[in-house]
Amino acid sequence: MGNSGGGLSLRPGRCCTGEGSRRWSNRADFAHGVSPLVTSTIFVQIAAYRDPDLAATLNNLLEQAAYPERLKFGICLQLDASDPLSWGEQSFPDHAHLQIKDVAAADSRGACWARSQAQGFYNGEDFLLQIDSHMRAVQDWDDFLLQTWRDCNDTEAVLSVYPNGFQQPCQLQTSTLPVMAAKAFDDYGILKFQGISRYRMPEQQPEKPLQNAFVAGGFLFGPGEIVEDVPYDPELYFYGEEISMSARLWTHGYNIYCPNRLLLFHLYKSSSGDGDTSATHWSDHQDWFQLNRRSLVRVHKLLGSLSIAPANLNPTPEDIESLDDYGLGTSRRFSDYERMAGISFQSQTINQNASAGRFPAN
Repeated sequence: MGNSGGGLSLRPGRCCTGEGSRRWSNRADFAHGVSPLVTSTIFVQIAAYRDPDLAATLNNLLEQAAYPERLKFGICLQLDASDPLSWGEQSFPDHAHLQIKDVAAADSRGACWARSQAQGFYNGEDFLLQIDSHMRAVQDWDDFLLQTWRDCNDTEAVLSVYPNGFQQPCQLQTSTLPVMAAKAFDDYGILKFQGISRYRMPEQQPEKPLQNAFVAGGFLFGPGEIVEDVPYDPELYFYGEEISMSARLWTHGYNIYCPNRLLLFHLYKSSSGDGDTSATHWSDHQDWFQLNRRSLVRVHKLLGSLSIAPANLNPTPEDIESLDDYGLGTSRRFSDYERMAGISFQSQTINQNASAGRFPAN
């Protein structure tokens, strides 16, 4: 997803006040004969690797929240001794429920490992929100996020999408609404996703969230029980994270939807240098491929495609140790997930509906 076009420009120093795709009321509508979700708590899980934007992200989320007291943060903060102090805790907002695991960047084992560390702070909150460390939100985003989840009319609903981008400090791309779709199997046989800007906003806004088959690691929201039902595998690295979580969630009985509102925005890397400037784990760690190799083996084993994985992955029994703790669920069959998602891991094929982001794809 790009960061340009249709942006909502805000003066520097102002919090983001964009309200997504329509003129909303001051509070989300919690009608429908159900008690309000005002008292619901949200566990916000963030893995941050040497990110100069984390403090701004935290401040924005709290400033824009309708009820900041409902937010409970769990952060895996990975910094190098050479990083500016302003990237660390001294710049974080004063919030009663902000827990941090400090990790030296040299000791980090990658994005999924860090997400697993942050997940350790979960304490029974009603909902889980997993995001990246460079995000912005619309006004009252927490109310609208809960309302969007309720609009699924599904207690097992998971909301996820590649968010639209923003430009610093807070120019939000609000002209389109994205959905998730299959893109291609890469050279390692791992299915990659893409975001498709399907709807012009606000005139084409869907009435309700859209059924999907794929989740995005940078924006995932659902019942807090996900942490215990489908915990993050700390032995995954980065590639394969999203397809493995998608299959695991679905086979555990969770249903995936793309939001029908614009809620959160992501700072993407840009060739012009005005996007995400945080370091990457693989640029800092010369041994990253060994972590990635083991991760790819685990993903292939999980998805039943290890027999067709590239030979240079050189799988060993140690690669799949503890994988049963992070496996598929038993609520639904994996073969049914493949049919619904319009993909085959053995034949490495994607049908037209999956490529277009239209689900169920069978």
